[in-house]
Amino acid sequence: MLAFWAIVAVFVVITLALLLPPLLKSREVKGVVARKDLTITVYKDQFDELENDLKNNTITEEQYKKAKIDLEKNLLEDVDKAEKQDELKVDVSQTSNKIVAAFIVIFVPVISVSLYSLWGAGVEGIAPETIPEETRLAQQQHNQQESMEAMLQQLEDRLKVDPNDGESWFMLARSYAFLQRFDDSVAAYKKTLQLGGDQSAEVLSSYADVLAMAAGRRLTDEAIAVLQKATEINPSHIKSLWLLGTAAHQNQDYNTSLKYWERLYSLLEPGSDDQNQMVDTINQTRNQLGMPPFEVTKVIPATPADQQVSDVRIQGTVSLSDEMNAKVDDSDTVFVFARAASGPRMPLAIIRKQVKDMPFDFTLDDSLAMNPSMKLSSVSQVVVSARISKTGDAMPQAGDLQGASSVLSVGTRDPIALVIDSVVQ
Repeated sequence: MLAFWAIVAVFVVITLALLLPPLLKSREVKGVVARKDLTITVYKDQFDELENDLKNNTITEEQYKKAKIDLEKNLLEDVDKAEKQDELKVDVSQTSNKIVAAFIVIFVPVISVSLYSLWGAGVEGIAPETIPEETRLAQQQHNQQESMEAMLQQLEDRLKVDPNDGESWFMLARSYAFLQRFDDSVAAYKKTLQLGGDQSAEVLSSYADVLAMAAGRRLTDEAIAVLQKATEINPSHIKSLWLLGTAAHQNQDYNTSLKYWERLYSLLEPGSDDQNQMVDTINQTRNQLGMPPFEVTKVIPATPADQQVSDVRIQGTVSLSDEMNAKVDDSDTVFVFARAASGPRMPLAIIRKQVKDMPFDFTLDDSLAMNPSMKLSSVSQVVVSARISKTGDAMPQAGDLQGASSVLSVGTRDPIALVIDSVVQ
């Protein structure tokens, strides 16, 4: 709240700086206005860049909030410095000008706040703590939906240019699902499956979930068949096991639902809230079958292969070819990432550096996964790439520089050498 009023104060000061000089000046003061405008423009660009980093998942929500607070603080300090550095020699020659100037100083803030209350967010904007919880949540959901729709438009435009981008189809399908456009989501998932997504348990389980939502929250025979294929790919896939148990329960096949849920129980972290909730679900089902309660102490939690601490890693060095040296700046962003040799193009592991760090050594492993269910150890073959981005955008853009390895086995122990030597068209 303090930051909001500080920013309001800054803009009121700027408004007064624009209105008062014609009345009070004895010398040209355009430089002062220009300096303030420049300061605000520079910070606006930084705020926009910060928003883009959050949208592209290159920073976390916590990093975004901290950086935004720092920027707001620096904005106030720099505007204040601009005022102090530009000394105005005021030479007022008419008493009437003083009266008009005083009127402006008093009434511009009053009128601004009044108009904000009338046409802006009103009392709720001035004192957001007075907003009812339901209203605040509705506003948050509205803002989130607007952001999602903007990203959706970007994805749709991108797929018109490159309709064979399986990763973008997957993101589009999930975006449609978030907006409850389930029929559109189903169509987008089908494109994802055609482009290799049918080899990913995560993609298949998400597709089955959307099929159920499109059918009125009921897992159809088609959805069950998709989930069974997902468990063939990954027998320990938690979401697929949960949905299969739910489907069996919906069909009153309680013995089968118990089979899936007891298997799921053994995969969850011992003593976690998820595991405790699973016990409650199992006991409700056992009660329907007239069975005694689930004896937790008799179950030895299994550790599936995909939840073991994996030692899978790919190591190597990234360098820049001599021909590309003139095309980069030290502050340009360097992404190094591994993708499955076939299937969705979502990175399985990714790191971020700068050109000034090159050449540098890297190690990619499961700790660098963007999605816990899509990590390096979940596939057998990958392609490792390095890309230099002028914008810092994780999505490739024309003009970026790149280099890639051949198809590699994730079990390889030999270091690889990546050379960035081509331009993204």
